[in-house]
Amino acid sequence: MAPDDRRTAIIQAVWQVIARRGMGAVSMRTVAAEAGVSVGRIQYWFPSKDELVRAGLEAMLTGAGELHVHATAGADDRERLRQLVGHPIPHTAAQRAGVSVFHQYAAAAINHPALAALLAEAKDGQEREATRLLTGIAPTLDDPRAAARALIATADGLVVRVLIGGLSADDAESALGAALHRLTD
Repeated sequence: MAPDDRRTAIIQAVWQVIARRGMGAVSMRTVAAEAGVSVGRIQYWFPSKDELVRAGLEAMLTGAGELHVHATAGADDRERLRQLVGHPIPHTAAQRAGVSVFHQYAAAAINHPALAALLAEAKDGQEREATRLLTGIAPTLDDPRAAARALIATADGLVVRVLIGGLSADDAESALGAALHRLTD
């Protein structure tokens, strides 16, 4: 296995531990067991649990950005905006697990400044891009930044409702579509 593949397998093991047992279960030992490697192998790549957890979040955010670029290749600005704010709405069990892991990172960030900084940077970037897209789509909006922030907050709330079982993914998509329509038409 190539070195990058080993590192990736370890990060994926972090996500599996979080998805199955929660953020509190992440340790060098549990991740090593999940990845099928020794604790020493984990420590070679990640000297501390904090570095291991942070690397998992960094990889998740990078992957989400790459997925967004791929999903919106050739799309118009309306579709880019819809994807930007609505991509976390989980439609499959695998998506639900990934979004759940992301939300566990968000909860952990409350007491973990490095995670909080990564998440704040990612959300700020999402807000800047949504503002840029809204400015082009709906040039008469009084405050595109406030509209972008409200749209992102709406999508974030809808995602939580889907995760806890209070709303179907299709209903969340419909509600988000209505919010987008109100802003852009």
